[in-house]
Parts: sequence; structure tokens; C-alpha cells
Amino acid sequence: MKSFVIFQVMNRLFGIDIENVKRILPAQKLTKMPDEGAHIEGMFQYEGGVIKVMSFRNVIGEKSYVEQLQEMFPVLKSQHKAWLEALEQSVEQNVPFKMSTDPHSCHLGKWISSFHPEDESVINVMKHLDFHHQRLHRSAIDVLDYMKEDPAEAKKWLNENVHDIYEKTLKYLADISNMSGKVASTMQRCLILFDKNKGSFGINIDTVEDIVHIEESELHKVKESQDMGEFINVAAILEHNGKLVTIVKDISINKRSA
Repeated sequence: MKSFVIFQVMNRLFGIDIENVKRILPAQKLTKMPDEGAHIEGMFQYEGGVIKVMSFRNVIGEKSYVEQLQEMFPVLKSQHKAWLEALEQSVEQNVPFKMSTDPHSCHLGKWISSFHPEDESVINVMKHLDFHHQRLHRSAIDVLDYMKEDPAEAKKWLNENVHDIYEKTLKYLADISNMSGKVASTMQRCLILFDKNKGSFGINIDTVEDIVHIEESELHKVKESQDMGEFINVAAILEHNGKLVTIVKDISINKRSA
């Protein structure tokens, strides 16, 4: 029987032998180490010493969590600008409004629902963002109801209320965008691993999905250890809940020798 910690990075699942995992922590506030490689995100104090933390995303060639967020927020802004323009067109030209009035169905609404921050300052901004975002989508219902009876009142409601709610939504979206670093930290987890020299190091991952206990026969072993970049090699593939999990043989904080 083998036990693995299953974790997710960029919609991909990975597993590591639980015997190599010392602890699972929230992502830590890190001190930058400018002389280290790009894969090292920083260091923090741990059990009376200092350990380095590497980015799993970096070592598999993916964008950092912060970079992903910084690309996502302008898209969310653009989507809601298009939403407002569609509502304005519906009122001005009396054409059907084909966007959603459900605040939970758009990309931003789904992200808000899936995001559970721990940092108090992030929580406060997210509460305001969620409140005004829900008001924004539901305000379209009032506008469309007015259109059926009094188009002039619909235009007035749009100009005096919806635009104001829209601006407040974008204001808090900009605020949370400016907190990308804190948002990334509160979303990620840090696995503390044992290294070969009996020390410890950390890896930042997106989320811990599960801890599984399986028979070795369930592992589809690769013919020989396969490299995944300069710091990781792969031992096997596991099918878990209908998804493929890449089982990591070992992770090194330093580049392996050629």
C-alpha cells in the first residue's frame, strides 16, 4: 500500500509520496532571495531555521499565480464592460438582452464563489466586490422590467443606478487586482518536503486535492524515470476519480547534475 498527496497546479494533477511530505501549510510570507534562481520564490523562518521555497509552476514552465491573476483581472473588466454595453444597446435600440442577469454565471462570479481568502484585507475587499457585482447583474432585471412598461424610466434607471453600480464594481475589481500578491498567497499552499540531506524545503502549489492510499499495482509506471524540467522526475501515472495524476518520483531544490 502506498500513500500520496495529490495536488493541483494549473488544472493538472500531481502526486508525491506522503513519506516525502513533512507538513502542508498555507502559503507563507516570503523574503526574496535575489541571488537565487527564478524557481526560488523566497525563504521564511521554519522550526528555528530558514528554508527556501520553490515555485512548482516555475519548474514545470508555467506562469506564476500572480502573473495568471494579473492577466485574468483585465479580462474580467473587459467582460463586464461588454455586459454594460449590451444592456445599453438593449435599452437604446429595444433589442433583446442576451447577457446573463445571474451574478454567479459569469467568469467573475464563478471566481468569487471559488475563492476563499484568509487574509483579512483581501476578505474585506472581496465582500465589497461580491456585493456590488451581484447588484450589477440583478440591476439588469429592473431595467428590463421597466422596458416593458416605460422605456424612458428604463433609461433613467440605467443612467442613474446601473452606471453607478458598475463603477463601484470596477473600483473593487481594481482594488483586488492591486492585491494580486496577497490573493496568490491566500489561494496557494506550501508543501514542506524532506530533502536528500535530511533538511527541508518548500514548494508552492495551487491546492491540495486529496490524500490517497492505493495498491502499487494501480500505478502505471513509466519505463524509466522521465525528467520534468531540471528539478523533477516522474515515476508513474495514476488514474484517480477519472483524472490522470502524474506521480513525481522526486523534487530537488537544486538542479540535478547533467
